Amino acid sequence: MSLDQTLGMRLLDHSPQRTRVTLTVGPDGVNMHGSAHGGLIFSLADQAFAVISNLEVQAVAAETHLSFFRAAFPGDRLVAVATPERVGRTLATYRVEVRRIRDEADEGELVALFLGTVSRRGAQPSSSG
Repeated sequence: MSLDQTLGMRLLDHSPQRTRVTLTVGPDGVNMHGSAHGGLIFSLADQAFAVISNLEVQAVAAETHLSFFRAAFPGDRLVAVATPERVGRTLATYRVEVRRIRDEADEGELVALFLGTVSRRGAQPSSSG
């Protein structure tokens, strides 16, 4: 089972312009303060980042950064919305907003902001080693 499946993530939609991944914070996803663990929030953002950056070419993360703005708690539904900031031939940077939502139509409150850059490779991996 993959990490996204273990954590209960669900892909809502995906395109090169916008990808959304959701999860509900469970009792096992909290830190010592009873709020959502930072690693859980990072994993959600990173999953949306991985999906969007690999839709058209093979991509490998080169750098990521996450800023936390609000706490999330058990029962909160979070959605990570990934959009491109700049996509070049060899590098691409994506913005991922993690929001607390009531339903899929709700824009929600911003919980965290993730920025990530990938190294882009051709759609077919080179067989020349």
